[in-house]
Amino acid sequence: MKSLHPLAKYIIIRVIRMFVTIWIGLTIVFIISRAMPFNPADILVSRLLSYAMSMRPEEIATMRNTLYEIFGLSGSPIEQYFRFIRNYLTGNLGPSFAYFPTPAISIIMNALPWTILLLLLASITTWLIGNILGALTALTKRRKLARTLEVIALGLNPIPFAILATAYLILYVLVLKGSIATGTFVGASWYQIMIMALQRSIAPLGALILWGWMGNFLSMHNLAIKLKNEDFIQFARLRGAPSRTIFQYVFRNSLAPQFTYLLLSLGMMFTGNALVEYLFSYPGIGILLVVSVINADYNLMLGITYLSIVGVAIATFILDLIYPLIDPRIRYPGQ
Repeated sequence: MKSLHPLAKYIIIRVIRMFVTIWIGLTIVFIISRAMPFNPADILVSRLLSYAMSMRPEEIATMRNTLYEIFGLSGSPIEQYFRFIRNYLTGNLGPSFAYFPTPAISIIMNALPWTILLLLLASITTWLIGNILGALTALTKRRKLARTLEVIALGLNPIPFAILATAYLILYVLVLKGSIATGTFVGASWYQIMIMALQRSIAPLGALILWGWMGNFLSMHNLAIKLKNEDFIQFARLRGAPSRTIFQYVFRNSLAPQFTYLLLSLGMMFTGNALVEYLFSYPGIGILLVVSVINADYNLMLGITYLSIVGVAIATFILDLIYPLIDPRIRYPGQ
């Protein structure tokens, strides 16, 4: 690698780190899954026996061995581990226990677009609202308005999200008389599906925005207050720089840590938001995660966890590559 350009070497090292992170995450997931006091094969055998008490012992043993093969539980722990890594890297997550014999990957892929749509809209919207308001309130001369926003954010931010989301649901349905869209998309065109998907996202999106903007707001507000007293900002003011230019200076130099938070939150969207999806009957990954935990469906549970590991690893990799574009103090190797 000595003959490679420093930038190419930097990218290769980051790619290797990304795959190592995914491998470590998968290894931890495997260890945890095998340390559980139950497994889906034995649970499924027990449930089947409750409906078929007349099965012979050899039939029960054959059925158990077949299910152990299906769920990847046969062989020594080392054999199971390498089979587990190979299957997950190729997208073979095995069958879902709760929806047996449907493959877990098919169930996840059906729910994933819903979660991506909702949390992508929520993450970007709350990030923009929180950061813009945070910078404006730190620089504005209208101190009463700024103070009001600070009090609201400081008052609501400590409230647990479960309480805030439930209160929002009551307000949305009983006070504002809002409706929660339901139904299926059988026979609908792609355009109709997009419209209906956006309609179903409106109610849960409001809950996520109500709670999510405050963290971005408080963080940006504190960064902007600290930054506006820096020497280069004071120098710009003395030179007569307009308020718009001062805002740009402060906002851009406060953006790096906020951008990190945005990318990592996008990486975590693959686990969904179980509470919001449950409250608003939204068919995303979060609902699947609840179902998998209740039914001890660890193929589905581990598949969702695996997607989260991959999402965070990719988000971190992208962050390493684009950080010099958002922070002029950071340079690529060789620049």
